[in-house]
Amino acid sequence: MFDDEKCLCGSGRMYSICCKPFSGLGIEGYKKEIGSKNYIKAYYIAVAMLSDYLENVKKHTNRALKENPVFGQYLLQMDVNTLSELSDRIFQCIPDGNNDNWGERFESIKDLVDAEDWKNECVYYQLLYYTLNNDKGRFSEQIEAIARNIKVDMHTDQRTLELLQSVLLPTGELTKLLALDDILIEKTDDSFMKLKYKFDKAIQFSLVSDNNGAKDIADEVIEELEKGILYTEDELYSQDVSAQIYEMYFDFDPDSKWLEKSLQIREQMKTERFNKSGKAKYYSDVAYTYWKMGNYEAAEQSFRTSLGYEERPFAQIYLMDCLVEQNKVKNLKEYLNSVEFKDLGVDSIDFLIILGNAAIRLNDTSSIELLKEYLKDMRVYVPYFKFCLKELELELEKKSGKIMRLLNKLSPLKDYLILQPQINGMGINLGKLLDDMKK
Repeated sequence: MFDDEKCLCGSGRMYSICCKPFSGLGIEGYKKEIGSKNYIKAYYIAVAMLSDYLENVKKHTNRALKENPVFGQYLLQMDVNTLSELSDRIFQCIPDGNNDNWGERFESIKDLVDAEDWKNECVYYQLLYYTLNNDKGRFSEQIEAIARNIKVDMHTDQRTLELLQSVLLPTGELTKLLALDDILIEKTDDSFMKLKYKFDKAIQFSLVSDNNGAKDIADEVIEELEKGILYTEDELYSQDVSAQIYEMYFDFDPDSKWLEKSLQIREQMKTERFNKSGKAKYYSDVAYTYWKMGNYEAAEQSFRTSLGYEERPFAQIYLMDCLVEQNKVKNLKEYLNSVEFKDLGVDSIDFLIILGNAAIRLNDTSSIELLKEYLKDMRVYVPYFKFCLKELELELEKKSGKIMRLLNKLSPLKDYLILQPQINGMGINLGKLLDDMKK
């Protein structure tokens, strides 16, 4: 690459001031900086390694695909695998606060090779980058565009299917989600992962109120899990998924033994292998299981432990509910004012439901009025929860007194009204009205 050429990493800068200063340091230099915890330099070395490799891709791959298709396909597969390995290294050490937009960079890298496998690999890393960095919903449009354009069939990469599943889940697009689950079940050779995908499918059915179909599938999954361990004790991911399945199965069969089973699995997990974020998630998951059991004291302790590692909105929200259940809340309004509602993202749904119920239980008028303002500002749309939010809105209105004031104004007419659901909201006692007119 010439100094005055645009760097192949997609930064838009000249090669001389972008990747050249770190070119040639290679994997040994990368490992050295990682070992020294100098992640910023490791990041720039990783990007330079990608640029160095992309130069070879640009020179050889398209030509090989045209002139010698058999060798070209072999070279393409090697290039795709190398792109994946180099990209993983970059993503593992992107420094906090770094503004390099890898979604846009992969758009540039995608054009280097005219082959579907290469372009699909770039799309996967675009979607991964946007999903991981979708703080405050800033990449929602890009995520939606990629999700619409990904071709979903048996040839789609399994990683892409799983990532697409996590992106589509909050949208409620049941047809696509069920298609994804079916393909994932068929593609995987791992018996445990088949169970995970089957349980995902059960959840999709339950969220659209097909409770019988959902329970049938969930029962099959639990029956297989109960036959014996499908993974070793060192497989933290499999342990975590198993614990989640047992915890969520409680919603199909409300027997506390499933929650106890979930906790037993988590107790066996080797938490010393987690980083701070992993420990925060672990204790938050344990706390949530205790919360579902109604053991609010134990849940409170685990939520506080989780927040000691990392402040997460989910833990903060459910900790508040534990405090409400134990009558420990002194000032709900103060807590509400301390939360940046617009920054909560999907957690805003849990926030409104949990805090709304707390405000109603405590009959806290000022908090009720503030929550009603939050409901008006709601920007996250998740179809599964729209009815919960509508019900909450109605309950808040009841508590705020507006409905009662309206009924008081109508008190002279109360003998003529039937206050129960009718097509247009109220019924009229026509017989009473005619009798009184005759009098």
